[in-house]
Amino acid sequence: MTRKWRWLPTAIVGGWLSYQWLGRLAVPPEELATRRADVVYAATPTLFIPGWGGNAWTYNRLLRWLARQGYGHKLLTIRVDWNGNPHFVGHWEQTATNPLIQVLFDHSLTRDYQPQVAWITTILQALKQRYGVTTYNLVAHSWGGSAAIHSVLLHGQQEDLPHLRRLVLLGAPFDESRPGGRPDAAYERLRTMRSQLGTNRSGQVINVYGTLSGRLTDGSVPVHQAQALRPILAGSAWDYREVHVPRTSHGQLHALPRMWRLIAQAVWGIDEKSRQP
Repeated sequence: MTRKWRWLPTAIVGGWLSYQWLGRLAVPPEELATRRADVVYAATPTLFIPGWGGNAWTYNRLLRWLARQGYGHKLLTIRVDWNGNPHFVGHWEQTATNPLIQVLFDHSLTRDYQPQVAWITTILQALKQRYGVTTYNLVAHSWGGSAAIHSVLLHGQQEDLPHLRRLVLLGAPFDESRPGGRPDAAYERLRTMRSQLGTNRSGQVINVYGTLSGRLTDGSVPVHQAQALRPILAGSAWDYREVHVPRTSHGQLHALPRMWRLIAQAVWGIDEKSRQP
């Protein structure tokens, strides 16, 4: 029995390393299978940001589906290492085919999402410097969405960054305090950054949140934490709307085919064409 237990630490470490390795296996670039009449095509890239603990599995199936359904196709993977340095894999083409960019964080289990704020900002700077990207869309789950909003409000006015066109948030918490309690520190920072909103007049935010049956939560993020973004953007030049998806858990917000259709229509749907600058 002692001999058997001796191998347990090795098995645990080996399992963890295997999980980390598999979690970095992003889907390869893929061409558009078809072009759809109900989709607006542009050269504007769309970035996909995972949440806390997220990895390549977060969006792999979605990215395959988008290419095969003709919404957009993946060109790049950007992996941020433990030191916060971005590494680009793939070949960038400035073509009107709705290019997709998958973002991965080696350190995905951070204590809060402030490191991701800096990493997202660095990625956006690099996209403009390396490829001349001037506008972008972004889809973000959970803390990835929280970080994306902070990046846009804090740094979106900088000349060395592309301008946000459309942001789709999936179960992102913005005030993680209890109802009626004192707002958390990150939410207070959002309040102080409201003055930056006027610099992204073309920006649109679609705030998607789910609920489980009979509950005001998706199992991880309560509705009030997601809706806390509403007063931050109220009265600004931004186009803000909320989408409630019932009977949908936190993880299902990025994993179900019906959610993929919602995301695709929110970013590229022909009915949104008039909203694009």
